[in-house]
Amino acid sequence: MPQPEPLSVDDALDRLVNQFSDSMAFFRELIQNALDAGSEEVEVWFEHRPGPTDDLMVIHVDDWGAGMNREIIDTRLTRLFSSSKDGDLTKIGKFGIGFVSVFAIAPQAVSIDTSRDGEHWRIVFDEQRRFSLIRRDEPVEGTKIEIYKPASASEFEAFRTRASEVVRYWCKHVSGEIRVDGELINEPFDLELPCKVSRGRDDEQVVVGHPRDGEAFAGFYNRGLTLVEEPMIPGIAFKASSAKLEHTLTRDDVIREAGFTRLMAAVNELIAGELCELVFAKLDAAIRELTPDPAASPDDEQREWLEYLWDAARFHEQADHAVPVSPNAALFRSPSGALVGWQAVRKPKRRRVIIARGPSPLAELLEREGATVVWLPEPWIRGRALLDALAPDTVRLEQWCTALPPRDTDEAVRWQILASEVARLLDDWGAKIGGVRLGHLDYAQSSVAERVAITQAEFGEATALDDAGELGTGLFASRRVVVLNADHPTIRTIAALAQTEPELGAYLAVKAFFLGSRLDAETDEKLATLTHDRRILRVGARA
Repeated sequence: MPQPEPLSVDDALDRLVNQFSDSMAFFRELIQNALDAGSEEVEVWFEHRPGPTDDLMVIHVDDWGAGMNREIIDTRLTRLFSSSKDGDLTKIGKFGIGFVSVFAIAPQAVSIDTSRDGEHWRIVFDEQRRFSLIRRDEPVEGTKIEIYKPASASEFEAFRTRASEVVRYWCKHVSGEIRVDGELINEPFDLELPCKVSRGRDDEQVVVGHPRDGEAFAGFYNRGLTLVEEPMIPGIAFKASSAKLEHTLTRDDVIREAGFTRLMAAVNELIAGELCELVFAKLDAAIRELTPDPAASPDDEQREWLEYLWDAARFHEQADHAVPVSPNAALFRSPSGALVGWQAVRKPKRRRVIIARGPSPLAELLEREGATVVWLPEPWIRGRALLDALAPDTVRLEQWCTALPPRDTDEAVRWQILASEVARLLDDWGAKIGGVRLGHLDYAQSSVAERVAITQAEFGEATALDDAGELGTGLFASRRVVVLNADHPTIRTIAALAQTEPELGAYLAVKAFFLGSRLDAETDEKLATLTHDRRILRVGARA
């Protein structure tokens, strides 16, 4: 079997030059080398030099580390696959091949000035990556690198902008000070999140929290140098740094081995413990700070804060870990302003959890009866999502109804004639009802304001909408109360008619109640006959 031909030195070097998918990654390699050399600061800066034919861009990377002597230059800089970094966890460059990535941008020349142990050197690489070693008379502190590349003014500006982004991405959390064109790019090892926890232990550092936009983020670092940043756990953002983490050869990922596994265990422990407790503690505090009267709507900032916390709470409720929350921890408010806690949502008394968009006489009644009523205005989507996660079998307030009593005695008296006559007509017809009452059905969030009447087991109770329907066969033996809608224009007109023609008013009221359900010709004929006979008796008696 024929053997593949071995790579030539040039081919091997080409592969190393282009080892990274992003040609700008050489900045990371040079800065990493500077930090490994003990420099506490690195300066990256740019020059644009107009020329008679071609403009020239000069890229400077300056450090103040230990520098290099002749031995280091020969064995580590200009000789591939040689490194003294194996086994030293303070240096993450395992292979001494990062420097060659500088040639990925096809420079015209690269010049390096360095000093160490009384030796002062300049190393110059040309376009073919051949180098010359020149002894210098003057010392230089650390190592100063200059990279020369033809570039127009617009190309220079584009390169400088992109270079700044690259350096920020890879080096924002390193311990040394990194400057790009004089601007410090270092950032604290932290996340700008309103709800987060952190832990530092030995050589590990972790910070984890809930992002405001819900977008997952995971960042892995070694000595603050970025290894990889990517989404990982939905609903969670975290940064984790450890000297035991290692990147892949192509620097595009972190090696998923024992160090990575231990670090992820620490992340998950924080999520399930301290972060979970913090979320529900902050939610409890935010709910308690709400104005007790939900009619006074929270401002946008307060609403957004609640939505954020509800979303974070839902994450933990749906996660695999336990949720260590006190039964009395506040999760919502009721329409009356009362606190609604964990236990009330988990185990609602008498009925399912009821959602109200605001204060209402019906909501107040349900609360008095012991139901769990949660105040959630329509746009509060994340609050509804948490409630659905806690109590999947919820209902809206509009799935219930009630009847409010007459506003005063005079109103009750005015309606008594129609109510009595409707009761008499239904009794003559054969319905076994529990009476006829006047009631107001037009109140906040009412689902029966357009009905001419409803039925209730007891007047003024909270009635499930399915049980408040039009008159039907079940009414005959149900002993339910028929409630005439005092707010309906048809019923109000009929009530006025009943003052002079009570039988006709009762007939029209019952007929209106029957419309759309079971008003057939036979029923209508019987009602009309009963009405006529009753009227004849009344008129005859009066004569």
